[in-house]
Amino acid sequence: EVVLSGLTPEQATIKPQGAPHSIAEIVAHICFWQDYFNRAARQGFRGLPRHASEGWPPCSADDWLELHDRFLSVIRESQEIAADSPDLDLKLLPEGVEIPFLQRDTRGSGVLHGAIHSAHHLGQIVLLRQLLGLWPPAAGSMTW
Repeated sequence: EVVLSGLTPEQATIKPQGAPHSIAEIVAHICFWQDYFNRAARQGFRGLPRHASEGWPPCSADDWLELHDRFLSVIRESQEIAADSPDLDLKLLPEGVEIPFLQRDTRGSGVLHGAIHSAHHLGQIVLLRQLLGLWPPAAGSMTW
């Protein structure tokens, strides 16, 4: 939450020179995949997107406040799943589905994949905020 705190819609949608994505675009991407892993943990695997671009939903400054709230919601949901789900040890893939890199995964390891993926992109957001002169946030953070 602190990583995104204090960002205006305009700041969240700036794409620094040479950066492939804005903060908002990265947050939309995190939300897409965190929601994907959350659903897989709760309901089981439902397939992979056909193209990587599906995991990068469009967003604009008008979307920022809703997107910020959605991010917090999907992260809280994953925390609840990790704390309370009785099904985390079930295999992620149903019988007959063969995806080699997911073959040994459980629903719980799917939640872990989501957390690692989100952490990776949150690091990118910190770097973008540094490049934009928007770090540390007013809420404070470690800067070393």
